[in-house]
Amino acid sequence: MPELPVRPDIVVLLTDVGPSRLDPDHLHRRDGSPFTAAEHDLILTCTPAEITAAKAQKRLENDWAREHQAMQKALVDLFTKYVDQLPDGTLCSAGEVYGLMTDEDYTECARLVEALKARDPFKYRTEPGQD
Repeated sequence: MPELPVRPDIVVLLTDVGPSRLDPDHLHRRDGSPFTAAEHDLILTCTPAEITAAKAQKRLENDWAREHQAMQKALVDLFTKYVDQLPDGTLCSAGEVYGLMTDEDYTECARLVEALKARDPFKYRTEPGQD
């Protein structure tokens, strides 16, 4: 039997399947909303190759999310390392913190900000040195 091509629309649907505690007989999206009847029927036609492709895609998404969270944590850790050095009663502004950073830490901070901005440009709108 010839192997069917992997259908991207099926893979996308499979990557969005989430757990359903309310109605275990019907598939739901990760956000809890139910799939339409047509989507549900389409998912039921998936092939083993499409399931494998969806699993690979989910692994990539999970890796991306872990990497993103690690960069966020590194940026917060780097920033708070210098917040603790501010004198008591000082308003904590980015400019004050950047002024305390070593050249290496400032460069790392700028690198992390640029990497995070590239991933989510609407969330990370400021750069080091801008208050």
